[in-house]
Amino acid sequence: MVRTLNIVFILAVVIGAATVYDMKLAATKSAERVAELKRQIDEERDSIRHLKAEWSLLNKPDRLQSLVERYNDYLLLEPLDVKQIVTTEDLPARPVMLEPIGGSQMGGYAGSSAVIR
Repeated sequence: MVRTLNIVFILAVVIGAATVYDMKLAATKSAERVAELKRQIDEERDSIRHLKAEWSLLNKPDRLQSLVERYNDYLLLEPLDVKQIVTTEDLPARPVMLEPIGGSQMGGYAGSSAVIR
């Protein structure tokens, strides 16, 4: 009886040790995964900082002005006229969807409502 009880306790200790080792291994893998994700996040942040710096360099007004002067013959750009700036009320109404042929309601600019929102 004592021998059987000792064998059961030894088996319980071995199973417990295996379980603890498995949990430690899973925790180590999780920690490695977290470290890898943190490294990837740092790389992405560094890439974003690099792209923002490049974007600000590409959008410098003096650089854009030199590009406009260089390619003005091709682009045919003209200065903005004050008359080109309008409010949303000055824009024409958006057309209404037309009903299928045989429908009773007219659509488009001839429809009953001026603006569709």
